[in-house]
Amino acid sequence: ILTPTVGQVGICGQPVGVGTKSMVSYLPDRTYLQNGQKIRDQLDFFQDFYKDFDRTRAEQMLSALNIDLDKRFGTLSKGNKEKVQLVLVMARKAKLYLLDEPIAGVDPAARDYILQTIIGNYNPEATVIITTHLIHDIEPILDEFLFMGFGGKVLLSGVADEVRAEQGKSLDELFREYFRYAPAVD
Repeated sequence: ILTPTVGQVGICGQPVGVGTKSMVSYLPDRTYLQNGQKIRDQLDFFQDFYKDFDRTRAEQMLSALNIDLDKRFGTLSKGNKEKVQLVLVMARKAKLYLLDEPIAGVDPAARDYILQTIIGNYNPEATVIITTHLIHDIEPILDEFLFMGFGGKVLLSGVADEVRAEQGKSLDELFREYFRYAPAVD
């Protein structure tokens, strides 16, 4: 939605545009689902809108969570709302999954479920990009990482196992070093 000022972004070798929208499954950090809609209605919407949406898979995941398809989205707990949104995103056979803070604000059990859902349900030929500040929770599933600072500056990036071995620290420890809060001294 913003006009680029520098650089280029491409998806599967194509410039971002109408042709690449169908390749991306996006989970925003805020819900866009309607509180008054039933979960079944949201499945209908995704099925109509996305050709790569696997409704059967979505229904199986929701059933495993004991989420009633006839419940209204607004009546669900925060954790279950997060799970429904994630199921909808992960039930697509996308080439790129963009997950913005998928585990923020949910309890540790919900975090575990969300991470297992990501690992177990993405298209294995796809790329998954997760933005988060909760490095400790996602570190075990990372292949590669990137720490981005103010203004989009890359502070540290690489293959997770290699950087841990080279630095002798976890990514969580490195994250805390790079983003340490230093209060102003009077």
